[in-house]
Amino acid sequence: MLPRALLELSTKTEGDRIVPRYLTEKDHPWLRALLDEYARFEGQKRIELAARLREPLPSPAPKAKLRVAARVLESMTRDRAASAVPPWEARWRVFRAAAAADPAVSRESILNAAAGEAKIDPAELEAALFADLRGERRVPPLPAALSPAVLSSRANLAIVASLLRRAATVRITAFGNTRALVRHARVLGLICDVRTTARAEPRRAAYEGAARGLGMVPSSDEPSPGAVIEVSGPLALFHHTEVYGRALASLVPRVGWCHEFELVARCALGQGRHLSTFVLRSGDPVAVGDELPRYDSRVEERFARDFSRAAPAWDLVREPQPVDAGGALVFPDFELVHRHEPERRWLLEIVGFWTAEYLKEKIDRLRASGLDRLILCIDARRQCHDGAWPASARVIRYQSRLDPRAVLAIVGR
Repeated sequence: MLPRALLELSTKTEGDRIVPRYLTEKDHPWLRALLDEYARFEGQKRIELAARLREPLPSPAPKAKLRVAARVLESMTRDRAASAVPPWEARWRVFRAAAAADPAVSRESILNAAAGEAKIDPAELEAALFADLRGERRVPPLPAALSPAVLSSRANLAIVASLLRRAATVRITAFGNTRALVRHARVLGLICDVRTTARAEPRRAAYEGAARGLGMVPSSDEPSPGAVIEVSGPLALFHHTEVYGRALASLVPRVGWCHEFELVARCALGQGRHLSTFVLRSGDPVAVGDELPRYDSRVEERFARDFSRAAPAWDLVREPQPVDAGGALVFPDFELVHRHEPERRWLLEIVGFWTAEYLKEKIDRLRASGLDRLILCIDARRQCHDGAWPASARVIRYQSRLDPRAVLAIVGR
């Protein structure tokens, strides 16, 4: 996350709107120079690289953008402390030697005594004393595939992610491949509601026409071409705001999977609680994330394995079709279908971060739509607000493992 002061330098305000100062192709020359300097200082102390970057690069670089790019580079690499002995051991040996020595003994004598005990050179021992400090650490090698274009998109992603970590509300309107986006929001455990859009059908027709024109078969894996995802921001919560903010920010690379999207966030950029609007759209120069694994979490993967063993008469359908609950889309994690009595069907959703109001609204909406056979499994450690859910709700609390016996107690064997 970028510090507030640097984030303010990386954006501008136009009325009530926040406009990021994105890095573009025009910044590639100085980004290449920056990468070259990092490569040249590989293996040297961080403090030496920092001193070099305070001087002008061969290609002029805007100060704020340079600071963002340098910070992103640091986050993409792992420092290493190079010393003859671990720094904590070096300090322990020196302090112990100093405590046992006469007050009149010189610093050099103490270092020699401690180094002799450790069987290393005194200069190596002295260098190891503070080798774990940030400036004393060695500059690691850069990722092999890192280019100015990649660094530029990563820097832009850092700006956007930092804005979202200061958001009160986020609304994403997306068309095409929305299941993948919602799935990742669920992976993160975000508190969100999903509904269809009024503009869905015209856009669906345009999408199908374009796909057929290219000789492609239009995707049929989502019942609706578009969805509106309303996400609570970290500023709207009482607990876990830092963890939740990181989770929300990590959603940004995934929204690029959609064919078309618009993200609107109300953010507190400056001091105080005044909110301004930030908008991210398709085509903005932000990095796209990698594909998701088969299961959203270890909890989900373990539950699928344990339930299959504990309930051989039930089939567990992974990622069933979304359910339209009064205009809102519900994306269950599993559908439980009894093999010998197929009319016995249950939906199961594993909830991440939650509030009592969020659960109540979801349950009420499902019941109003006639969908009563839904089990909500909530992580007891991710409660973001005080309160209790409705007593009649089918809710299972879990911590690190979801017990299939608790599910069978509801659906029967």
